[in-house]
Amino acid sequence: MSSVAVFHPGLQHAHQLAWGLHERGLLQTFWSGVPLSGAGTAPSPIIPARFRGKMRSTVIPQGLRHHPVYWQVLLRARALARSAPARHDYTHRVFHWFDWWVSRQVRALKPRAVVGYENSAYHTFMAAREVGAICILDAPSLHHQDAKRLIDVPSNGYIDEINRRKDKEVELADLVITCSDMARDSYLNAGVSANKVKSVLLGAELPDGVARPSESSRPVQFIFAGTLSSRKSIDLILDAFARINADGHRADLTLVGGSEEAQWLTRAQQMPHVHLSPNVPQAQLYQLLAQADCLLLPSRFDAFGMVVVEAMATGTPAIVSTMTGAREIISLFPESGWVVEPTAESIFHCMEDKVINRQAIRHASPCALKAAGHFTWRAYRSRVSDLIAGTLA
Repeated sequence: MSSVAVFHPGLQHAHQLAWGLHERGLLQTFWSGVPLSGAGTAPSPIIPARFRGKMRSTVIPQGLRHHPVYWQVLLRARALARSAPARHDYTHRVFHWFDWWVSRQVRALKPRAVVGYENSAYHTFMAAREVGAICILDAPSLHHQDAKRLIDVPSNGYIDEINRRKDKEVELADLVITCSDMARDSYLNAGVSANKVKSVLLGAELPDGVARPSESSRPVQFIFAGTLSSRKSIDLILDAFARINADGHRADLTLVGGSEEAQWLTRAQQMPHVHLSPNVPQAQLYQLLAQADCLLLPSRFDAFGMVVVEAMATGTPAIVSTMTGAREIISLFPESGWVVEPTAESIFHCMEDKVINRQAIRHASPCALKAAGHFTWRAYRSRVSDLIAGTLA
């Protein structure tokens, strides 16, 4: 029986969760602030070309989906803010507006269960309680108490309201789904019942047409994909890379993504053998990952790090930190990558070893492919829909 409503102000992996519910006949409706295209159909021509190439597709029928474009307009308006704290607070205010708007829909839809996403489910869950619906919280980050210990959040004061809402969301939730055991542990450390919090690792699937180049004598190709930020240890990566090339051209580094902190873009542009690429469509990102020898994600903290599975799906192994949830993949498949401490020395020594010992990369590549075969989106959809179906039962 179609009885579960899924709401997300952005997208992240919400379309995969909703897709899994649809495959089981459980999806009542899926609302998000990011448009999707139907599988095998071209995106609407009214969407600007630079966005059409980045759109995700889904088999969920259009009649079950609702993606009001004005939420994208509101989110993109954050670029008008003059500082990182102002952009942070504005973005979360938009999430809270979405949450309030969705709560009105919940009262009308009266679903059996609601899936809301962290920091956008406060009003949604209160409305769900009013109509007797089960509340399921998808929490893709660490609990805010652990996150605060690990890194400063740029805010002009709205962070206290954000965290108050997050705590209430957890209190109202019947089930909290995290994307790694590391993230789950952060909720347990905050006193949330172990019976309420379950982890489901995310996935990736290789699109058609992505090819890994043949072996060559070129310098080692490292790649980083994500927001250039101190949370992702971009400062430590650039420090380590500079040391590796101090005595000559021994490696190249491709950085895929943007940054709200201009200092990292400026520094990267000034460094030899560093290649900057803006945000790219998913298929193009996979090709860049396939052309690299090793992915870098030694974050100071990252609840999962989906790019790790995406890289492994192309046969590219990864260097991740002990504070990255995707380290659990390497724990299950020990030869698919390397785990380091998020420190300058640890990252440098691991990168240098790959430059000196190219055979380690060659050995890890097929192991990365094997690991990625276990963490596909199909497998994620099955695992998460099983968990939600069990909760409904």
